[in-house]
Amino acid sequence: MIVAIEGPSAAGKTTWCRAHFPHHVPETPQSIAAPDLFADPGEVARFWVDHAIHNWTNALHIERRCGLALCDGDPLHLYFSWALWRSGAMDRNLFDNEAGLYRNAIANHQIGFVDHVLWIEVPKGELRRRAQADASRRRKRHETYLALVPWMTKWFEARDSVFPGTVTAFKDDGCLEGLEALPESKRYEPRLLDRMLAGFESRHDEPAAYIGA
Repeated sequence: MIVAIEGPSAAGKTTWCRAHFPHHVPETPQSIAAPDLFADPGEVARFWVDHAIHNWTNALHIERRCGLALCDGDPLHLYFSWALWRSGAMDRNLFDNEAGLYRNAIANHQIGFVDHVLWIEVPKGELRRRAQADASRRRKRHETYLALVPWMTKWFEARDSVFPGTVTAFKDDGCLEGLEALPESKRYEPRLLDRMLAGFESRHDEPAAYIGA
């Protein structure tokens, strides 16, 4: 089984993962030599999808060895570019590029859907306080990331509509008992991603105006 801990930046995901699962799939290090987020969307998409595939591969190795792999963030990270677009932080080009690459990667069994997502909910004011108090790391664009939270929530609600019962609130005790694995047939089914994206289109939620326009 592969479980992802998700939630806003500064929610405490990394602290909990390090404390309870030393051999988890870690978050992306700040030192990673990534292209600028607002560079060529094709280049940015290829870089981050390749990185996501690497994280998924690590999760599979841990799952085979231990039976349970915990990920600091969902390896299928398409929600991030989607939320950037929907929040108005950037146009949709990066999302469109990533969506095609992720779909192909799912079809080729290079990345898949985690079995369960545990969502950490933290009030926005507390997130700001934690970010300001954390001297161990730089949190660039933290206010931008706070604006993504409502859209991230919508993304994982949509995931739960396609995979009912697989997105639940993280509990203080961090108990993972009782979580059920997805059927193997659903782990690598690109049509389920299509269903999620089609659901967004059918609701006609209007993205915020792109601030760079």
